[in-house]
Amino acid sequence: MKVRDFVRRDLTAVERDTRVSQAIKLLENSGLSSLPVVDDEGKVVGVISERDIIRALLPEYVDMLRSPSFLPSLDRLTKKLREIGDHPIERYMVKEVISVRLEDTDLYVADLMLRKGLKQLPVVDEQGRLVGVVRRIDLLSRL
Repeated sequence: MKVRDFVRRDLTAVERDTRVSQAIKLLENSGLSSLPVVDDEGKVVGVISERDIIRALLPEYVDMLRSPSFLPSLDRLTKKLREIGDHPIERYMVKEVISVRLEDTDLYVADLMLRKGLKQLPVVDEQGRLVGVVRRIDLLSRL
């Protein structure tokens, strides 16, 4: 089966200057775990995920301690989120995008998601423009 058979033709995306607070609302409303970041031509130039935003809030705890017992209080998290809420997502997005194309196979997508630990992937055309996304559940529901 090819990606074109199970792609979500959802073009929900953000631009580099989208604020973190706006991205959080869009993630919540779309039900997606990450959002493609596109330029003026619709080319995917990055990805911002829930994980990227959490890392921005807790970099020293997530990366160094790896233990929830050292997490700060919710008040500190809330304060930190207010601090970064107006930052552009470009500061936190992943710039090396892993994407797939409509002609890629389901096996390739499954392997890529497993090896890279990804919940979803942007689907791009030959010019790198966004045409949709593939989520793990989209793949599973078709198998």
